[in-house]
Amino acid sequence: MSDQTESSDGQHDGGGLKDTMNKASDMVGGMVGMASAATAGAHNSAAFVANAAVGDLYEIQAGRLAAQRAESEAVRHFAVMMVEHHTTSMHQMQSALLTREVRDALPNLQPVAELDHRRQGMLKHLDEAPADGFDQRYLEQQRMAHQETATLLRGYLDHGENPQLRSVALGALPMVERHAKMLGRIGAH
Repeated sequence: MSDQTESSDGQHDGGGLKDTMNKASDMVGGMVGMASAATAGAHNSAAFVANAAVGDLYEIQAGRLAAQRAESEAVRHFAVMMVEHHTTSMHQMQSALLTREVRDALPNLQPVAELDHRRQGMLKHLDEAPADGFDQRYLEQQRMAHQETATLLRGYLDHGENPQLRSVALGALPMVERHAKMLGRIGAH
């Protein structure tokens, strides 16, 4: 038996224990992500590309979901912006990977095309969030995701081995920092 039901309008109600467990799982996952971003992703080009790509994919998918489900106009607007900005970021990474500088140094480097298990779980938890708690869950996940991405980008800027990929990090960091500041101003209502 589930802790939540789906209402007649297709939105999720309830939550209870399952919702609390999902929040806790997202928080633990966020801590794991921060550690990964600060270590392997900050030093290794393949880890950097993989983490940046999966981060963009998550932002796009979470943004699409939030654009549909968010109750707050400010949250919906932010979600649409996330889809647009992180699609652009994904394209910039793909372009960098096609440059001679990256191909010569890292010939088999490709961005991931699917979410990792942790971010699949975050999307599942977001989808399962009750209607009255959806906006808050989305904003909490976004704060964690943007902290993780900023850590990844700063780390690669400081320690990354490929100048072209450092340039991608340098270009993306101000966008991510702006998003983080916006999240600080957006309330759930």
